[in-house]
Amino acid sequence: GRTRVIFENGTESNMLYRSLYKILLANGKAVTANLDEVNEKFIEKFSNILDEDQEAGFIYILKSKSERPEIREIRNLFKIGFSKIAVEERIKNAKLEPTYLMADVRIVMVYKCYNMNTQKLEQLLHNFFGKSCLNIDVFDKSSNRHIPREWFIAPLEVIEQAIHMIISGDILNNRYDSVNEEIVLR
Repeated sequence: GRTRVIFENGTESNMLYRSLYKILLANGKAVTANLDEVNEKFIEKFSNILDEDQEAGFIYILKSKSERPEIREIRNLFKIGFSKIAVEERIKNAKLEPTYLMADVRIVMVYKCYNMNTQKLEQLLHNFFGKSCLNIDVFDKSSNRHIPREWFIAPLEVIEQAIHMIISGDILNNRYDSVNEEIVLR
């Protein structure tokens, strides 16, 4: 069958699906499902929270409000963390804690988790994005040096994609390419 293709530069083509697929495979990528299908499967699988389900905590994604130029200028800098208490409560003293870079933070996204070891989920995410971990020294009010380990330089949509891949089990077949800021097959 024919497929309508719109390229980055705005040109269009009515090419054969197999030709498109062959080009995508040659470049190391193939489209196998669209976002709507992925979202439908996710909602179908995970939207039915029952009374017997056990709340495990929250995985959250934060953005720093730091005024330090070396932090403020980093594009796609996010903290991926875990909390058993409400995230708003957890971050209320962020500007006093080295783990939050001694600055206030903005909540970007929160995932309420059920029936799972959220600390293992958090660790899996940290390992997945490990090569893009922020490497910076932060000093507390007593001038003690800290090196925060939960801040990563990765686009938000890639972090979200990784979380969904963990839930579906596909994360094991993939890795994060920090140079191209994308998830690729191992």
